[in-house]
Amino acid sequence: MPSRDDFDPLTLAMAPPPDETPEQRKQRLQEEAEALQVSKQIDAELKADKLALKKRKEAVQVLVLGQSLSGKSTTIKNFQMRYAQKSWHDERDSWKAVVLLNLVRIVNTVVDVLNETMDNTLLLSQEGNPGFHTHLTEQHRTTIRRLGVLRQIEKDLRMFLGAAASEVEEADLRQEDHAHGIQEFSLRSYSGWKGILDRVRNPEPGNKDQQRKAFQVATGCRADISWIWNDAATQYVLKSRQISLEDSPGFFLNDLDRILRSDYLPSDSDIVRARLRTTGVQEYYFRLDRTNHTSVDWIIYDVAGARTSRAAWIPYFKEITALIFLAPLSSFDEPLAEDPTITRLEDTFMLWKTICSNKLLAQVQIILFMNKTDILRRKLESGIQVKNYIPEFRDKNNDYETVSSWFKKLFKRLYFANSGAGREFIAHFTSVVDTESTAQTLAAVQSAILRNDFVNTGLL
Repeated sequence: MPSRDDFDPLTLAMAPPPDETPEQRKQRLQEEAEALQVSKQIDAELKADKLALKKRKEAVQVLVLGQSLSGKSTTIKNFQMRYAQKSWHDERDSWKAVVLLNLVRIVNTVVDVLNETMDNTLLLSQEGNPGFHTHLTEQHRTTIRRLGVLRQIEKDLRMFLGAAASEVEEADLRQEDHAHGIQEFSLRSYSGWKGILDRVRNPEPGNKDQQRKAFQVATGCRADISWIWNDAATQYVLKSRQISLEDSPGFFLNDLDRILRSDYLPSDSDIVRARLRTTGVQEYYFRLDRTNHTSVDWIIYDVAGARTSRAAWIPYFKEITALIFLAPLSSFDEPLAEDPTITRLEDTFMLWKTICSNKLLAQVQIILFMNKTDILRRKLESGIQVKNYIPEFRDKNNDYETVSSWFKKLFKRLYFANSGAGREFIAHFTSVVDTESTAQTLAAVQSAILRNDFVNTGLL
């Protein structure tokens, strides 16, 4: 008989019942095996989570900030194209649906503007104002009627890309629509465009032919699209309404013949220019060279830029290695959607001041991208005067070199006035839709970020 010291309550509790039948024994062993499998799975998940946490802490973490439409997503696309070429190549074909959606969306915008103009012309003529007229004719009306089929194509493409499951808040959407004159298509996605492209590569059974049919219908409308876009009366109406679609995100109307071909495959430039707005915070993983011999993971965060979304930025300030700030210089004459009493560039300067003075970012390398220089140059060459929007600029030349240099000095002055001593000012003029020049800029950015990472980790 065992002694009291040999008594084990746990062993006694786990012992099978003395009167256990063979069937009960089989059931018990099966349940124990399942419980053991669940335990092993939990252990494996905990181990994987621990490893992932370790890799995250060791990774270079970069936060990309700026207003909506400042070029954040385009910048991240350039990172992927340069440093994650395999995934970039794998996703290329999936961008076809996005490019087509962008194209159709702009065509429908043109149609809406022309329809509204013709309706107003009819109304004013009925009210006895014969002096009000446009050069729109019955041919425009007939062409617009034939292009009406593209309205359904846009809806189908939205469904194909996932709009049925996750649309952006309507209030935010209406604000941007009003500000920019086009209808934005937006999805809530926590994996950014990658999650959406995954749905394109693996469509639901009933949606496999949607993209092909959409291209066929759009191709059938190519002649009408080309005519209405290149028509002088259409351009007159758009200009009179101060709608500049060429500077809109996702503009492809000048690429009709190339895009509406059966063998079309999006180019690097097409993908960078394609607009697919996602809301929420997205994380993108890349593996970049740290030295000639080792590599390191990079995590790049893209956070929504609308004023109502900026509170979501703060949690990411604590662990990031670097911050890339996008400042669209061309927005000096564009009212801010959330507050039309100020321009988007004024809001950018205020946001820049806030970022530079944030104590959580005292050890973070901040890199300024003065973006959309191509649009800025076009605006200045067209005669738009900066002094009409920024009084402090009144006595200066209105050429690109003078304006861009003056903006850079403003950013630099705010940087040193609100940053700690000894902090380096790093700034680049960029047009992130220009993939070749942006590649050179990113190489310099990579060196600056890694140099700062070495310093902060004690390696330099």
